[in-house]
Amino acid sequence: MPPPSLASASTERITIRAFRAVEDPTRCARYVEEHMRVLTDLGVISALQPDLSWCSDPNVVVLVAEHAALGMVAGIRLHVASSDSPLPMENSLFGLDATIHERLAALLPSGNAEIAGLWNAHRFAGRGVPMLLMEACVAVACRTNVKTLVTFIAEYVAPYAAKCGFSLMTELKGKGVFEYPIEGIRTHAMILRDLFTLTNAIPADRQRILSLRLRPHQERVEIPKQTLLVVQYELLGRLVFQQDLNLNAA
Repeated sequence: MPPPSLASASTERITIRAFRAVEDPTRCARYVEEHMRVLTDLGVISALQPDLSWCSDPNVVVLVAEHAALGMVAGIRLHVASSDSPLPMENSLFGLDATIHERLAALLPSGNAEIAGLWNAHRFAGRGVPMLLMEACVAVACRTNVKTLVTFIAEYVAPYAAKCGFSLMTELKGKGVFEYPIEGIRTHAMILRDLFTLTNAIPADRQRILSLRLRPHQERVEIPKQTLLVVQYELLGRLVFQQDLNLNAA
């Protein structure tokens, strides 16, 4: 990580913050608006039929990237699994591979969560913010007392998940690779089996996640692509901790 001295007055700055969905309906509404715009631009909005019930789900933590001039420019969600409702990827995959139900059910007793809903506004594209959000989400997940993470993620961002230690769920049909939500778009079902040790993460990415895990409130200079970003991390929301989440409800 470069020292802060490399950041000039003209360097772009963002804040990545975490909050419980039910605690900030205004930000949730903005998240939905921006996410729908991205899906519409990609031409998949009609095929997805997005489920917005997560906005009122007490087991959902939202992470967003905010820019002083451009507003909310990216987002991601962490859905902590419970027996009350299926994870988003179960709803998405059940028609393609019905075994997803039993495979996710097997992960529930020890604690499981899904990273979902990753998007990046086109007005702030090309700066690598999705990678920063993925790392921050993995760091926050440790505070929810889960052991594993799953995700159903577009092929072009699957490498970000792989850097964090995710691997394909090869026990599923197609070795975990599906054409979804429309023909011609490949989406990967992935799992991170060692959330605490992150033994399969790329060493540099593992170090960055562990730093956020230990110091969820920090500012640092990031270069996920070619553009310098000064990022203020605000991941210490009081309702992002295991005692505040209704984990694995019976």
